[in-house]
Amino acid sequence: MKTTILITLVLSITLFQECKDKNQNKTANLSDSTFAATPTVTNNYYFAGEYLFQANKATLKDRATGTTLIINNGEIASELEKQYLALKLPDGKHVSVQLLGHLSPVNEVEHTSPNHLTITQIISLHPGTNTRAPQLTGEYITYVPNNIKPTERFTFSLHPDYTYTFRIYNLGANSSRDATGKWFLLNENEIQFSNNILTSFTNEAFINDDGTQLTFKLSKRIYYKQE
Repeated sequence: MKTTILITLVLSITLFQECKDKNQNKTANLSDSTFAATPTVTNNYYFAGEYLFQANKATLKDRATGTTLIINNGEIASELEKQYLALKLPDGKHVSVQLLGHLSPVNEVEHTSPNHLTITQIISLHPGTNTRAPQLTGEYITYVPNNIKPTERFTFSLHPDYTYTFRIYNLGANSSRDATGKWFLLNENEIQFSNNILTSFTNEAFINDDGTQLTFKLSKRIYYKQE
C-alpha cells in the first residue's frame, strides 16, 4: 500500500514538472515571437554634424537636416565645450561630432523653438568636417504592390524640423490620404518614424550609405529618394 502511494506521488510530481516546463517554453516562445520586432524605445536620438563654440554659444550644424541647432547648457554640453577648447583651434573653426540627445519641445507660451538640442552623451569629437555625410530631408517614394503594376504610391516627406508627412496616393482614383508625425535617427544607419493615423505603429528603416534609399525593417519595402 505504501509503495503504491509513493509511486503515485512520484508520477504526480513528474507530470506537474513536465506541464510547468511546457508552459514556460510556450511563454518564452511567445515572448520571442511577439516582441522580436518591437521598435527601440528611447528619448535619446542620434545627431551628427559640425560643432562650434563661439561667443559663449554652442551650435551644431546638423548633417541630416542641414539646420543649425542651438545646444542647451548642461553638464554634458560643458564637457563637449572643454574638449573643443582643448584642441586650441582657430576662432570659428568647426569640428565633427557624433552625439546622443533630444530636441526641446515647442512651448507655445514661451515661444520656444524646436531647434534647441539637449546633449545626453558624447560619442565622438574630432577636427575636420565630414562633407560626404548625406542630408536626409526630402521625398522618398515607393509603389504598391510593385513598380510594374502599381495601384498606390507611398511617400515619406522628411522635413528639416524632424517632422514628416506620409501620403498614400491612389493612382486609379486620383485621391490621397495624408498623415504627419516625427522622425529621428537611432544611429547613422537607422531612422525611426513615430506612429500616425495611417500606419498606427512605429516604423523603423535602414538608411543606405548615400542616403538615397530607406528600407523598412518589417515590410522590407524600399523607398527611393527623389532628386
